[in-house]
Amino acid sequence: MSDPIRLGAHAPDRAEWIEIQRILRESHGEIHRLEERVEHRVGDIVARPFGVAFASLGTAIEAALEALGAGPGSDVVLPALGPATVASSVVRAGARPLFADVDTKSLTLRETHASARVTSNTRVLIGIANHGEPKGLDEIVAVASRNELPMLEILAGGLGGRIGRDPVGRFGRISVVALGERESTIGSGGAVCVTNDDILASTLRLIRNDGSQDARQEWERIGGIRRIERVGTDARMGTLQAAFAAVRLERFDRISEDLEGVFHGYLRRLAMHPDLVLPAPCVEGMVRWSHFAVRLSERYSRDDRDSIVQGLLRHDIAASSVVHVLPLEPAFAVGHQPGDFPVAERAADRLIALPFSTELGEREIDLVCQTLQLMIERQSILR
Repeated sequence: MSDPIRLGAHAPDRAEWIEIQRILRESHGEIHRLEERVEHRVGDIVARPFGVAFASLGTAIEAALEALGAGPGSDVVLPALGPATVASSVVRAGARPLFADVDTKSLTLRETHASARVTSNTRVLIGIANHGEPKGLDEIVAVASRNELPMLEILAGGLGGRIGRDPVGRFGRISVVALGERESTIGSGGAVCVTNDDILASTLRLIRNDGSQDARQEWERIGGIRRIERVGTDARMGTLQAAFAAVRLERFDRISEDLEGVFHGYLRRLAMHPDLVLPAPCVEGMVRWSHFAVRLSERYSRDDRDSIVQGLLRHDIAASSVVHVLPLEPAFAVGHQPGDFPVAERAADRLIALPFSTELGEREIDLVCQTLQLMIERQSILR
């Protein structure tokens, strides 16, 4: 084949570049206007009034932890299975991560495991929508409420989903919506913190803006001197990044509908495979998947999974595992050993994230599925 099949969101096409240029002209390249477009759109999707855009997911999580009071000497409870950025942000904030195992079916943190990890030093509980799966977020809110603690909700995918009637993104005291290629279907990079609390929103802006308030007057925006009110970081989106995010978010409903078709295309072709566990549609609400992640059956090992992934890559089909067993990664492994998080470990050893983007048509989905099945059969023979 001439072009490889990519894993996630594609680069801007010609029509999107034209829209990006239009938005840049309309905003006169002023970052505060571009950020506001992104913040308002994400806020509308999750039905929350305040949004603060950040240049990266990591800086957004660190700022949220700081705003919620997590820092040196405090504990943060989080799932053992998730993106590396989450655990790294906890450590960089100076807090101690307390990892908890995940649910067998949803691969997300649920009430029982979260409750068992809360200590007297716990300041924040983190719930993550892995691959967009939101199950358990409402349970973590209940645990946080009982212990009078804030919950930080992280959407590593899942924007536009629901649990019951509640939009995903409304459960945390602060919710961080990832917009990066590895965590979402937007692919612009960056993240948006959303909240119902205007004081928290103001604190997040101070942290993001190097400790100063947003420039509100024209003379401030072109060079006026502002006060530095607290220690912060330089974490604003760049103009091009914000314009790209704004364009993709304007098309969010159409992107979501197209990806729903890709999801069901995979289900139709792989549903009867005896060695695959597929993501299941959510009965209690709606999932907006950011990846199509399958699990191999228990008879396959991590080495088998790696061989199958390498086989897909040799055929120019992207495949990966976008989540990790965080406490067993070398950066966070102090005090942990294999076997401590059995569900997360078994799942991570067999997870394969397949290409999932609006560029995939019937032909590409067929090719991915046929190649995956061939690699599984070949690995079964080699075993």
